[in-house]
Amino acid sequence: MAFVEIKNLIFSYPKADENALDGVNLSVEEGEVCLVIGKSGSGKSTLLRLLKKEIAPFGEVSGEISIRSENIGFVNQNVESNIVTDTVQSELAFAPQNLGTGRKETALKIAEAASYFNLGSVFNEKTESLSGGTKQIVSLASVFTAETDLLILDEPVSQLDPVAAEDFINIVSKLNREQGVTVIISSHRMDGILKAADKVAVMDQGKVIFCGTPSQAARFLVETEHDMRAALPPYTQVLNGNPIDFSDAKKALNHITYRKECVQVKNDTSLTAKGICFAYKKGLPDVFLSLDYQAEKGKINAIVGANGSGKTTLLKCLCGVLKCYSGKIKASGRTAYMPQNVHTLFVCDTVREEVNDAKLLTQFGLDRLVQRNPFDLSGGEAQRLALAKIMSVDCDIMLLDEPTKSVDAPFRIEFAGMLKALTEKGKTIIVVTHDLEFAGRYADNTAFLFNGKIIANSPAREFFSSLSTYTTSISRLTGGKAVSVDDIEVEQ
Repeated sequence: MAFVEIKNLIFSYPKADENALDGVNLSVEEGEVCLVIGKSGSGKSTLLRLLKKEIAPFGEVSGEISIRSENIGFVNQNVESNIVTDTVQSELAFAPQNLGTGRKETALKIAEAASYFNLGSVFNEKTESLSGGTKQIVSLASVFTAETDLLILDEPVSQLDPVAAEDFINIVSKLNREQGVTVIISSHRMDGILKAADKVAVMDQGKVIFCGTPSQAARFLVETEHDMRAALPPYTQVLNGNPIDFSDAKKALNHITYRKECVQVKNDTSLTAKGICFAYKKGLPDVFLSLDYQAEKGKINAIVGANGSGKTTLLKCLCGVLKCYSGKIKASGRTAYMPQNVHTLFVCDTVREEVNDAKLLTQFGLDRLVQRNPFDLSGGEAQRLALAKIMSVDCDIMLLDEPTKSVDAPFRIEFAGMLKALTEKGKTIIVVTHDLEFAGRYADNTAFLFNGKIIANSPAREFFSSLSTYTTSISRLTGGKAVSVDDIEVEQ
């Protein structure tokens, strides 16, 4: 029998018209890495949560789940909710202490985890002071101290910058290789994760419709023209499903031609920050010290940077949620702000009460979920609801913090079309994002926040083509000659 065996699993949420899971069958062998992919609402998060009974969702369930271990660790997509204590040291101690482990053995486990995950430099830090990437690694390390046999990861890199995401996946792969930990991971970002997997399960409408090797899954998505083919690494997409590895894709460069770059017309500025300075408390270091920023009217203006660089803080300053102690911010029109934690926007008991606009609900794929509680939605569905709520506000400038996190690739394309349509009406979009592929393909301008200042702010293609590492995979592949799949053609 497989290490994890799921047979004809059916699950429905209260008041739901359709099953969230509708006869799922899946087996995972001991020591395997299984990647679960699918559109938002396909049942990924529900399936993963049902594998750990302590956090299983409430609803009607039937079928069979068999796991040959009770040592199950779970790290979810919400970085903040993974942390339960106020310091890194106490976070690492939490699991062994609750298991009744002795003081000396606990101390040894903590030391081992801190060393294995390279957390020595932040060992005595408050968890609230850590970047999102470090918090996620601390969460993984705390699971490690509980001697986990099965590690379940639900969109663990959705809020991480590309470097932090790569570090996280490398550590997970190391745990799998060196400790024999079985891993089940869901992700909308497949670049880097795909080649680390042993098998890929594709979910659609509550079912597993395909399960095979990463290469087989890539070919299946391309050959069937499935919507999730848009989630494949960009170089895999343009090369028709093969190869899945970046180094192999480099060998196919001789088959690529490049489209000409369009000349971008510069628009008026709709939001300006001049010399702004901000600190969270008197006596603490400044987050920004004389920062300048401009956003063009009628364009998508992206802001990128590493976890902890201050992107969210900047967005809050620009919309007035936080007050700078010096400098000036001028906005031409009304602003609307969507926070990174979208659940803070929800105040009603149902989706319909949150957004009472049938057209918007249909546009965002929420029409089937109108009776659901917003807090019962998957991460991607919650993100869609928040976006619909912001779209319903009459504003001139939209400030969006990580709007594509937890959102599936097909909807990301639809969402980009919605933003483009808004810019054509003169709306200004400012997007803070770790999704470099999204920014490279759809943003008009991109700014880089580093060390409390905007280091660069230029047309997106010019911006990404000038960088060699912190850039899109297509730009790295082509040496900056192209930055997205729209910039290249493959010779047949």
